[in-house]
Formats: sequence, structure tokens, C-alpha cells
Amino acid sequence: MNLFPELTVGIASNTSQNLPIYREWAYDFKKNCFMTRNGKYYLVEKNEAIEIWIYKAMKTARYRYQAYPREYGQELDEIVGMSSSREIRESEAERLIQEALLVNPYITGVDDFEFEHHGSDLYIKFQVDTIYGGLEEEMNFNYG
Repeated sequence: MNLFPELTVGIASNTSQNLPIYREWAYDFKKNCFMTRNGKYYLVEKNEAIEIWIYKAMKTARYRYQAYPREYGQELDEIVGMSSSREIRESEAERLIQEALLVNPYITGVDDFEFEHHGSDLYIKFQVDTIYGGLEEEMNFNYG
């Protein structure tokens, strides 16, 4: 006789099988506004939608706006004024970007970072893996 009950516990996973197709409102990154077709806003799907989510999450400072959940946004302001070496700033930027993006269940990995410094500007390129495939992302950050 066993003192402990026998339980079958299912493990939750974030695979493409249990997530609905990801959708976002179409967004024009150059004009920084939503796009319209025939005078109406429209939705995009999958990686195109995730790219919009990434753009907006990386433009939003975490914890600053009550309209967003605490998990949303980035904390790159932490490296502003950091007096440490270039390598430490790059490592910290990589960690902060991964933390910001991996909260999205459609994103499965963030890696292959490349850094380029121009004065106090840091240009960052990286690969984002999603349940739909890969994306190449770029961003500019001023840490001066």
C-alpha cells in the first residue's frame, strides 16, 4: 500500500500546437504608426507580427508604464553611464535583450549577437528564433 496518491501530471509546453496564430496590427517602423489599407487598420500574422511585438517591446522601458504588464519591455537603461569595459556592456546588453524578448511564448531563442560601437552608440544585430522560423533584428542604443 502506497502512502502517496498516484497522479499523472501533464507538463505544459509552449509549442506551435497549443498557441494560436500570433497577430498584431500592421505597423510602419519608419513613420512610427499603424498602417492602413483602404482607410482601415489591418492585422498581420506570424513572424511579421512578432517583429512588430519585438520592435514595440524594445522601445518600451520596463516598469515605466502602468498600461503594460511588468514583464513587458526592456531594461537597457541599466547600462547607461556604466563605467565598465566594452565586453561587460555587450554582455549585459545581450542578457537584457534576451530577458525582454523571451517572455513572449512565440519566441524560442535570442542569440548570435553582433555589436558595433560608434562613440556612445551601440549598434546591435541578433537572431530571434520563433515557432515560425528565424528573424534578423537590429537596434541602436545610446549608452552615453
